[in-house]
Amino acid sequence: MRISAKQILGAAAVSIAALLGACAGRPAAPVQVNQADDVDKSCHELMQELNHNDYRMARLVRESNHVKAGNADVAAGDAFFFPPVLVAYDKGKAQNIELRSLQERNKKLTQLAVDKDC
Repeated sequence: MRISAKQILGAAAVSIAALLGACAGRPAAPVQVNQADDVDKSCHELMQELNHNDYRMARLVRESNHVKAGNADVAAGDAFFFPPVLVAYDKGKAQNIELRSLQERNKKLTQLAVDKDC
């Protein structure tokens, strides 16, 4: 049985596309909105976590902007010359999920701070 060049190229393209599929983003790691020790936190601890969450949200926005820039590169140039590379297109879902969970967490922490008259 003889294998043609078209079959080899087709198998190579499918293999590369499968390998690049792992490059398309990362799994989300959202924070828990309600945590067991929330009611025991002091005003200082609540404010500290709020500030830390704000920092994390800013990092996620920068990461999301970086992902969008990478997607533009993939869609514009690379996909034209090698269409299977489109499997590397990252929709930024992980960043969006994490950002929403941090926003909800901050709402919860703010409500706790108001309840404690911080």
